[in-house]
Amino acid sequence: MQYSILAAVLALTLVGTPALAEVYKWVDAEGNVHYGDRPPSSGQEPQSLSLPSAPDRDSDHGERSLKQRRLLEAFEAERADQERVETEAAEAKRERAHNCEQARRTLANFERANIVYTTDENGARVYMSDEERRGAAANAKEWIRKHCD
Repeated sequence: MQYSILAAVLALTLVGTPALAEVYKWVDAEGNVHYGDRPPSSGQEPQSLSLPSAPDRDSDHGERSLKQRRLLEAFEAERADQERVETEAAEAKRERAHNCEQARRTLANFERANIVYTTDENGARVYMSDEERRGAAANAKEWIRKHCD
C-alpha cells in the first residue's frame, strides 16, 4: 500500500516537472517522420522543436485543495450519519418484529387456553375469568392490528 502511494507521488512529481530536453524531428529516406530526444545518427538533417513549458500550478491550488478536503469530510460525515440512521432503523424493525411475535403468542394463549392466569407481585397466581380473558384477547388483537403488519 505504501509503495503504491509512493509510486503515485513520484509519478505526479515527474509529470508536473517541465521537460528540459530538446526534441528533434526528422524524416528518413522512406519519408517516415521520427521524433527523438537526440538527433539522428544518420545524415538526415533534424529540425529542433520548441515545446511549450508545462503550466505552473494555479495560484488558488491551496484553496481548491482545502475546499476539496472539506467536501470529502462532509461526504464522510453524511455517510456516517446515513449508516447510523440505517442501523437504528434496522434495530427498531427487529424489536418491533420481536414484540409482534410475543403479542401473537400471548393472543394464541388467550384464545386456546380455557384457564389463563397471571402472577401478582408476590408471585401468586391470579386466574382470569372468561370475560377478562376475552377482553385481554380483544386488547391483544387490537394491539397487533395497530403495531404489526
